[in-house]
Amino acid sequence: MTPAGPATNRASGASAPVAQPADPSRLPRHLGTWNAALVLVTFTVGVGILQSPGVVAGKTGSVPLAFLAWVAGAVAALCGALVMAELAVRTPRSGGTTVFLNHAFGPRVAFLFGWTSMFLNPVAAAAITIVSTRNLGQIMGLGAGAQTLLGLCWVGGIMVLNMVSSRTVAWLTGGAGVFKIGALAAVVALCFSADAPAGAGAAGAPPAEQALLVGFGLAVVAAMFAYDGWDGLALVAGEVREPRRTLPRATLLGMGLILGVYLAVNLGFFHALTLGEVAASPALAATAMGRVLGEGAAKFVTAFVAASAASTVFSSLLCNPKIAFALAEEGHFFRAVAWVHPRWKTPVVAIAIYGTMMLLYIASGSGFERLTRYMILGYLPFYGLVALGAVRLRRRQPIAPGQYAMPLYPLPVAGLLLYVACGLASGALGDPVAAAGGVVILVAGALVFEVRRRLFTPTG
Repeated sequence: MTPAGPATNRASGASAPVAQPADPSRLPRHLGTWNAALVLVTFTVGVGILQSPGVVAGKTGSVPLAFLAWVAGAVAALCGALVMAELAVRTPRSGGTTVFLNHAFGPRVAFLFGWTSMFLNPVAAAAITIVSTRNLGQIMGLGAGAQTLLGLCWVGGIMVLNMVSSRTVAWLTGGAGVFKIGALAAVVALCFSADAPAGAGAAGAPPAEQALLVGFGLAVVAAMFAYDGWDGLALVAGEVREPRRTLPRATLLGMGLILGVYLAVNLGFFHALTLGEVAASPALAATAMGRVLGEGAAKFVTAFVAASAASTVFSSLLCNPKIAFALAEEGHFFRAVAWVHPRWKTPVVAIAIYGTMMLLYIASGSGFERLTRYMILGYLPFYGLVALGAVRLRRRQPIAPGQYAMPLYPLPVAGLLLYVACGLASGALGDPVAAAGGVVILVAGALVFEVRRRLFTPTG
């Protein structure tokens, strides 16, 4: 690389500044290392860590296997985050996977990811909002209709705020990240403050209706829903200050916080409850706190944790609309979706589309576990393509000296591909309906791409 500094004009002998590459982002860069790391934490940590431990315990039938599933999910998430960080440093634009897939495999694959995202990306935030408002509604004595209205108002209000000021939403997202970590740390501390009940930590038997390998694979998929969000920082790479330095640091810092908190929460639940209670409880935090503090305190803790989970909407509405924005910016979707408001400097159309999809999911009131499996199984093929794309881009354009490169390459790529293969195999065997739903969405997306290409591509 040519060192930064003044360059000499050979004709005149005068010094002139070296031209710097143009910033590829049209959005203001306002995220520093800590704020970016907390965006990743808030984007990832939702209600999954309070729901998935029960699913994992039920699928594996033993505490050691349940922990192994969580560790496998952690390794896969870390591998994915390291791959994403390298790709985001190479192309520091908002949009994440959409941008990377377009560069590696072309517009058709990028469009399929964006199309899938429009249907599945709002699922996680909608599921979190549904569970949070139901818990809060039960504590407040609200009926089902009022609970749904509460969720709609919450998402609608944040959607409008994000249109007006992404900087404000980013600041609130950082505060929500601190709040989440504090809430979960309090749950862990209280779980360990009481004596373990008889039978806590004891191993059980895997469910009779599922083979062990399939059950374990589905347990890892359930754990990965809780970890899902490791790609969130890449979605706002175009809003990160000094991306070459900030993106790797924020990724490692954010993922370290997430992995530490998740494993500690599982330890706490298995200390306070038996394996059967963990597998059967629909509200693990409330059940554990009821065991430790009594039912009155459990309601307070449930409200505290539900509010923490609901704050994920801030980061979801900040990050996820950038997928459709990037797709339109590169000319593979309606151009209006890439419009940036001249005064607010936000992609208001993209935010409105994503927020509306969230509102529709919340209004439908769909079940939690099926939504999560649709989301994870729908994204797995694209996670695999991201890993292969990182290899392809390295061959086309080697890493420049001094530029961030994923550590231990190619192990992160191999780890991500192994997770994708195992997750797809387990999902197809254990939940063929969800797997088929993902295929239907992909086929529909391919048809839409071909129709759009034939109708709108110039022929002259």
